[in-house]
Amino acid sequence: MNVRTLTKNLLGLMVIALIMAGCSQPQSNETTAAEKKDEKTVGIIGPMEVEIDLLRSKMDIEETTDLGKLTYYEGELNGQQIVLVQSGIGKVNATVAAQTLVSEFDVDALINSGVAGGIHPDLGLGDMVISTETVHHDMDETAKGFKPGQIPDMDTRFFEADQKLINQAMKGTKELPDYVDVFKGRIATGDQFVASEEKTKWIYDTFNAYVVEMEGAAVGQVAYLNDLPYVVIRSASDDAGEEAASIQENFVEEAAKNSSHVIQQILKNMEN
Repeated sequence: MNVRTLTKNLLGLMVIALIMAGCSQPQSNETTAAEKKDEKTVGIIGPMEVEIDLLRSKMDIEETTDLGKLTYYEGELNGQQIVLVQSGIGKVNATVAAQTLVSEFDVDALINSGVAGGIHPDLGLGDMVISTETVHHDMDETAKGFKPGQIPDMDTRFFEADQKLINQAMKGTKELPDYVDVFKGRIATGDQFVASEEKTKWIYDTFNAYVVEMEGAAVGQVAYLNDLPYVVIRSASDDAGEEAASIQENFVEEAAKNSSHVIQQILKNMEN
């Protein structure tokens, strides 16, 4: 074999090696993408800064994205991939945040947490409610023959929470302070800060709800429309009575701390 033939053969081998290397690289990327797709991601929504601050301070933030004037924090907390967002107060804000988590971040479950006004007679300040279902207490088409809270052309009045997430949340409450009683029950949502005993009585009598707040049913409706599991975790920071605003100021930080603890326990026990 002469030098020219040897050189030609060596060049041919180098070309083949480069082609094989180029083909193998996309395969490696595809494997990485497939592994990432198989990993479940949980979307977590809190209306106020105090309600997400503790979670954000404990998570390993990998990426931050600003969309629609909201900031979404992607990363890991207690071994679980999450996307955390402060939605702002009210049902529209919660809806935008929840649907963005679904559409843009492809989350597999939704968790909404925060504070609420306690309206059930068994509920005390600082107690916690894990949602069995949520309802819009300010949805009113009764003049057309619909029941309170019923949305026309929807086949459900109450948005049922996911039983597995409920169980995980209940399990996560075991290490809460002794003064915190935990309940499972219905959560009523409306675009109003309820500070009226008359209004509180009507909501309780009409919906048999444990707490009243301003985002949960919006998250529940988004979860329902997208066929995703969800749960709402609320700590009672006030009694939804005439002095609700001043009472909430004294309890909001402790209530948010307890909700944050339960979410961390859910994530810790969640299976990918």
